[in-house]
Amino acid sequence: MAERRIKIKKKADFFKSMPFNFCDRWCERCDLYDKCRAFQDMFVNRIEHIAKGEDPDSPAAIFADMRKAFVLATEVIKRDIQKQGIDPQKVKVTIVKEEIDKRLRPEIFPLWRLGHKFTLETQRLLTNVFSEQDEELLEIFDRLKKGIEELNWYHTFFDSKLYRALVDHQVLEKEKDKIFRSMVRQDMNVSAKLSYQALISCQRVLDQIFQNCRGYMSWARDLSVLTKFIAEKIEAQFPGLNKTKVIFHGAVTK
Repeated sequence: MAERRIKIKKKADFFKSMPFNFCDRWCERCDLYDKCRAFQDMFVNRIEHIAKGEDPDSPAAIFADMRKAFVLATEVIKRDIQKQGIDPQKVKVTIVKEEIDKRLRPEIFPLWRLGHKFTLETQRLLTNVFSEQDEELLEIFDRLKKGIEELNWYHTFFDSKLYRALVDHQVLEKEKDKIFRSMVRQDMNVSAKLSYQALISCQRVLDQIFQNCRGYMSWARDLSVLTKFIAEKIEAQFPGLNKTKVIFHGAVTK
């Protein structure tokens, strides 16, 4: 298995030029999986669990993989800190529980509340789509299956990435250290870009529903208008996202 891991990681040459966790994490639809270290590590973990007779989707296996990921992340952070000429032993890390620090609650951000409204309304629409009984509409939804799957995936992905970008934005306003400001700014712009791209994908699908599905036209139109409004707000608050590259739909964005 160790040899297999080495061979797989050697294939991940493209990973050297871009962190693959700057992505929409939809590996099943990504054309870069054979070059992606994140995917390859996940694949190796699944194979190792299966070889041991374990269910790779069990809670125990998932938590074991998370522990390994945190250990690896810690090692990577330490190496990056050392590259900056800083002794890792002198770096203090403070963990703040979200439920204690009320400033980090998502409800404090007006833009998140607006985005979350979109997420909840989209969930209601999708619930109706998935429970639809009309045969004519079912045929239309079948033709739009790929788009509906994207709407289902990205409407919650958008929500979580927007929150992360907003938290980073708040941290950046108070952080004084240049190195950590650079790290936070990068994470903020990546999260904002992924959130924005997810929202635009949702808008495209909503426009398809508006154009093709009677009974859903008004609903889809109103949500599409809301996505445009939110997208403008995101671009205004995070202008750096337009210069940030991420992997979305299996390709590197410009």
